[in-house]
Amino acid sequence: MVINKHGSFYLRSGWGTKIIQAVNEDEMIFTPANELQAVDNIGLGRVMIKALRYWADATGLTSEQKVQGGIREEKTDIYRLIDTHDRYFQKPGSLLLLHRNLARNDENATAWYWAFNEFEKQAFTKEEFVDGLHSYLAVNGMAIKKAAVDKEFNCFKNTYLGEKKFDIKTVADEDTYPMLAPLHLLRINDEKKYEKCSLSKADIPLLILVYAIAMDNPEESSNGGQISIDKLMEDKKQVGKYFGIRYSKLIEMLMEAENKQLLTLNNNFGNRHIEFADIQYAQLLDEYYAE
Repeated sequence: MVINKHGSFYLRSGWGTKIIQAVNEDEMIFTPANELQAVDNIGLGRVMIKALRYWADATGLTSEQKVQGGIREEKTDIYRLIDTHDRYFQKPGSLLLLHRNLARNDENATAWYWAFNEFEKQAFTKEEFVDGLHSYLAVNGMAIKKAAVDKEFNCFKNTYLGEKKFDIKTVADEDTYPMLAPLHLLRINDEKKYEKCSLSKADIPLLILVYAIAMDNPEESSNGGQISIDKLMEDKKQVGKYFGIRYSKLIEMLMEAENKQLLTLNNNFGNRHIEFADIQYAQLLDEYYAE
């Protein structure tokens, strides 16, 4: 588990593009010995460079490999698709994929995983979040001061919650807006509490949803297996948790996926499940970006 590896610098709009540009130029750019070169090439301070390295790995854009001479950033499939088709992260699917990777990353993005998978409160105060995460870390053998968890909350909150309204198409190069704010996954409600929001059918491209379900359940999806709707809604690291989608909306989208022959939906009372089709689900991302 990891806390504060980002140095309290939240993921900002434009940073995904900076990661791609930097790694395209030099896959060893985040090697500590190259720090001054990275500062010059990327145009951020030394502490922000360390944060950028953290976010590259935590969001699944790259996978760090220790090699002779330092750290090499191995490009992932998602990196390559976004680099080719959406380098400025203007498609909602790109942001949803980064969020999914964070929310499933219990090892390297612990607060994000905990918030969407373990934390049962839909609406909460900062104190409730900090106390809950602090207890979760302690139970799992990580002794850490509450002040550090307080900083982690601030970074988590700032990843999703912007102070100003903005349009995703006009802030691609801004380094002040939260990168994931356009997803509207977190808000401040009328009671001045933080509240996790449910994504609707309009918020999630169908191909992204089906891809996520298949990749979350690789054994079933690769063998034409089946999985219950209840598991998709209630189990950790499933779409019901990290997308917060409501049951009725999920059923609607699964019906649409069935019409497109992406899967089979069995919606009988008491036995609701999907059956995966004989297709390569990883290729759904290619279809999404080709649209």
